[in-house]
Amino acid sequence: MERYADIILKRALRLRQGDVLSINTEEENSSFAHLIANKARAITGNGSYIQNIENGKVTESEEVATDYAIEKKPTALLYLPVYREYGKAEDGAQLSAPEIQRFRHLSEPLDNSDPLIPFASAPVPSDAWGHILDEDGNLSLSASILSDLLNLGEDDYLEEKEEVDLLFYERDRLNELGLVNGRIMDEEGTDLSFSFLPGSEFATTAMTLRNGRRFIPTIYASDIFRALDWKSANGYFTATRPFMLFGHIVRHFSAKVENGKITDFSSDNVSSRLIRLYLEQEENAGYISELGLAEENSSAGCIEYFALPEWDRMRCSFITLGGPKPDSLKNDEARGNANDSLLTLSIPIGSDTAIITAQDGDGNEFTIMEDGFIKEEY
Repeated sequence: MERYADIILKRALRLRQGDVLSINTEEENSSFAHLIANKARAITGNGSYIQNIENGKVTESEEVATDYAIEKKPTALLYLPVYREYGKAEDGAQLSAPEIQRFRHLSEPLDNSDPLIPFASAPVPSDAWGHILDEDGNLSLSASILSDLLNLGEDDYLEEKEEVDLLFYERDRLNELGLVNGRIMDEEGTDLSFSFLPGSEFATTAMTLRNGRRFIPTIYASDIFRALDWKSANGYFTATRPFMLFGHIVRHFSAKVENGKITDFSSDNVSSRLIRLYLEQEENAGYISELGLAEENSSAGCIEYFALPEWDRMRCSFITLGGPKPDSLKNDEARGNANDSLLTLSIPIGSDTAIITAQDGDGNEFTIMEDGFIKEEY
């Protein structure tokens, strides 16, 4: 946990001298929050705010790791969520936004503005998280998953990595191509054609503020994504890795797509019930709205399942049903034409046999993903 705190502060939030950190958490994570605050002081020279949350509301706020009153508003934010058991989604239920959020399928508002200060959300190992990963799992299992992702057992765990620089480089190269449509083909059961949403560009989970400061809101980042014209996809696809739906692990899922919408699918009995429930929540929940690219030789790609959608989508290339992330929407026209579904669900479709091709406005074709890697040359 000492090393995890280092990663959060130095590689995700990239705290600087003079910063003031605000940590939002619940009582279960109080000791970790104080550990982070003490480590933050060594970097910033300032204390931190810790705000205790109960039932979504701040119940207590304190200034910690300081000998004097903090005379500055927060310049960086950190959220330490508590992983909870999901419970059961009942057949035919119409879920409210808080219930959808509880199952981690609530989409982001498409008009989200760019953040002004770094903000990160850092999951904390727990028995509940370990139990979702495996019925017999516990805190040690979730801690092991976290350690594997962030290489916490290695001596060089804090060395500056090239992954984020490479993400920005690959994002910019893809945007230079001026791509307008694409196709995913895989012998494992995918052949899907689509068009990119006009006014969208490739984006990454790693972010850059207007002042040039970089940070990683999900602690780890390895994906590049772009919104699609959500009524353009046609063909069929097969999930290549397990994914989470309403707190349940879906291991097998194939679907037919017509004009962007899932029109038929197959899975096991329990998963089929939950997929049907997802599709029934909203008319637009079953439309493909986003393509994501993630290389399979990354730390995330080596892990089968996180039970955290924000990391599960980074294991390999994926498509998203429902609402896309707003980061790739670059103007009001794109935001107005994107799928505004309240729900979102990312499905892994990448493999070492998948090929993703795309065309520019002049009809020139490029292979952008092959053998599990983003192509170095197009």
